[in-house]
Amino acid sequence: MGQVEDAVGATAKREALAGRLPLHASERLYDSYFSYMWTGVTFAAATYAFLIGGALPFVGNTRLGIAGFIVGLIFGVVPVQLSMGMPSFRLGIDGIEVVKTSFGTRGAVLPLVGSLASATGWTYVIFALTGRGAANVIQTVRGGGAAPNEALVVIVALVTLLGTWVVASKGPRMFERVANYISPGHLLITAVMLGLLIVKFGPSLWNTNVPASEALTTNPKMSFAYALEFGFATGLGWWPFAGGLARLVKRRSIMMGPMVLGTGVIGSGFLACVASYAAVTAGTPDPTIWMIQLGGKYIGTAIMTFVLFANIATSVILIYQAGVSIQQIKWFALIRWHWLVAILLLPGVWVAFHTEWTLKETMTWLAYNGTIFSGFTAICFVDYFILRKQVLSASHIFTHSPLGKYWFWGGVNWIAVVVSVAAIVIYTLPYDPISLAVKPWFRFLGAGIPATILSALAYYVLMRVLVLPTGKGGYTARVGVDGAVLPEEEVPRLSL
Repeated sequence: MGQVEDAVGATAKREALAGRLPLHASERLYDSYFSYMWTGVTFAAATYAFLIGGALPFVGNTRLGIAGFIVGLIFGVVPVQLSMGMPSFRLGIDGIEVVKTSFGTRGAVLPLVGSLASATGWTYVIFALTGRGAANVIQTVRGGGAAPNEALVVIVALVTLLGTWVVASKGPRMFERVANYISPGHLLITAVMLGLLIVKFGPSLWNTNVPASEALTTNPKMSFAYALEFGFATGLGWWPFAGGLARLVKRRSIMMGPMVLGTGVIGSGFLACVASYAAVTAGTPDPTIWMIQLGGKYIGTAIMTFVLFANIATSVILIYQAGVSIQQIKWFALIRWHWLVAILLLPGVWVAFHTEWTLKETMTWLAYNGTIFSGFTAICFVDYFILRKQVLSASHIFTHSPLGKYWFWGGVNWIAVVVSVAAIVIYTLPYDPISLAVKPWFRFLGAGIPATILSALAYYVLMRVLVLPTGKGGYTARVGVDGAVLPEEEVPRLSL
């Protein structure tokens, strides 16, 4: 009987970790600095980190590119972790629950769509990258000039999908354990590649740049601005996932450092740094080529095989967040976790057979999709830290009726919606994420940082002028005619 109760308890706990209800401190996973940091590294250190790093030399100066990228990462990750991670940690809820306090109970559908699109989109891209990467490695080792074996591409992509489902269906405890092994391994092989580069090229490595004719610009200020933009956009990409992992943290003291290092400086920055020099010395940003050139057939193939295998761990984190977020839709909240993960991964079967299309079309769309997180970050930061002074009501977050504090106008805070759309417009005025064409003033601060700052200012002013005086949104305490603060209204019935 005791074994049955233990099994039931374990199942219930696993479902709670993968569900929407607030988690108590005793139910959370991350109690140490490094366990939380390793998960951040796992998220950031996928194949796309090497691809981004391979693109940095094309800003015109490799060293400026690396420096600007790391600065941009920090500028991006810090406000995201503050605006989404801190409230999620405090209440033990997912980030999409948190945004209801700023967008409204129904208005949160806009961030929900953005979060799901980013999480599932990048998951499918990882499947495609892994499939094609494996085929490219085999082709490079064999020395053949023919196109990659498409059957192998499909098989590897499907195996990656299956591995993602197996690990993700076990819940976050499993990917925490996996991250504790994958992340140190990633850093180790990256350090090995850096050592190989230093041995092969010596001190001249640090002065290696792409030819001026291939660079985006020869202006140092513009070079730094491009790199700053790449880093800031990469940091903003953490927005959909910050809350979902922060709710699993036990101690406030480890909320910031591990993620700034894990997803930023170490996970993305260090890998991108090594990839930058490897790519510029090899003459190609494709990691499936320069890893083999750098390490040779045996060491290079072993390194690339590990990198491709580690993609599974990254896709697990992505799909976990998608699974928690999609439970905002009641029908999905009724489905057992392992089946919910399977449903989210189902389109990946089609992706396995259409990897080239996925990499071309999905990557293009995701480049623009990322611009929306600028406005989301600004709104959530101002709303939580400045307007609400870090005070939220969990019971009202789960109230889907006019009785809830966060109902605004019909469940939507239209100020947040308008500012989110305006942020995209402001972001893309000086900068095209696809063609990388820029306006002259881009060289000062890029596009994302000004868009985020202006969005924050606009949201603050509009809320102070149009919303707070009406009493909507639960920003101020109710005051009686004699100036006394009235008792809190009756807590409404929870509705998931």
